[in-house]
Amino acid sequence: MGIYDRDYYQQENRQQGTPVVRRLRNTSVTNKLLIANIVVHLVCWIISDVDTQRAVYDLLAIPNDFFEFDHIWQIWRPISHGFMHAPLWNGSWHILMNGFGLWMFGRFIEQRYGSSEFLRFYLLSIIFSGLVFVVTNLGAEPVQAIGASGGVVAIVILFCFLYPHEKVLIYGIIPMPAWLMGLLFVALDIFNAIGQSKGIESGIAWQAHLGGAAFATAYYLLKWDFSFLGRLFSSRKPKLTVYRDEDSSMVVNDELSAENQLIAQGEEILKQVHEQGQSSLSSRQRKTLERYSELLQQRRGRDDGSYRF
Repeated sequence: MGIYDRDYYQQENRQQGTPVVRRLRNTSVTNKLLIANIVVHLVCWIISDVDTQRAVYDLLAIPNDFFEFDHIWQIWRPISHGFMHAPLWNGSWHILMNGFGLWMFGRFIEQRYGSSEFLRFYLLSIIFSGLVFVVTNLGAEPVQAIGASGGVVAIVILFCFLYPHEKVLIYGIIPMPAWLMGLLFVALDIFNAIGQSKGIESGIAWQAHLGGAAFATAYYLLKWDFSFLGRLFSSRKPKLTVYRDEDSSMVVNDELSAENQLIAQGEEILKQVHEQGQSSLSSRQRKTLERYSELLQQRRGRDDGSYRF
């Protein structure tokens, strides 16, 4: 990359624009996705004509006959359905629950994998879960799916794999380890599937939920990495390489990866523990140290309980 393409030379240009634009540019991908979902929902709500609203939903939802000729060319549907939520006349629980799940757990996944990989994971999980819904409803009565649930479930399940012993509060009241919460998520959708087989309609796209859970499971266990998609569609030039006289080379990274950032934070906290003791740690520092410990354990391939508080 040219020297004038580097971040510190473009800082001046980045300061241009309104404060809102600058803040939005600097916010996390998790918050940007949350804002996108809310904006789409509000736009649909602002449309006063009910018939127009239904037409918009019909255009952006993913139907179970998506693979038929009338719909297969509408390639936006596998993505667009993930940003649509139940209309306000059906209540706001849909957007509220998905938005909360995205915000609550997406932040940890983004910190772990980095913003770009998190965005790829989220969008691909929405696509996969939507197609699972289509395949599992082929030949059934016409039905459509909307909502970010497939992607949100994928985020939650991946969080449970990464931090199985992290304590979570269901409804802000009931404490349980993350691994148990993940099992309950999957069990609830299996329960809905059984109910539907007996003629009990829940109105929940459990197929998309289980598709998202399966996608997250495969991503974690198979150690998938979608960074090649970024390189495939990016016009950014390769990282700067410094060549030395002895014909050796060293690649200089533009920025620390999310894992390296976590390691750096963990080492700083350990230094603080050594100098000031465990009592000096805040609750946020303790959680960061736990994630740092789990990351090292995964890299070593064993769990020896080090650095747990």
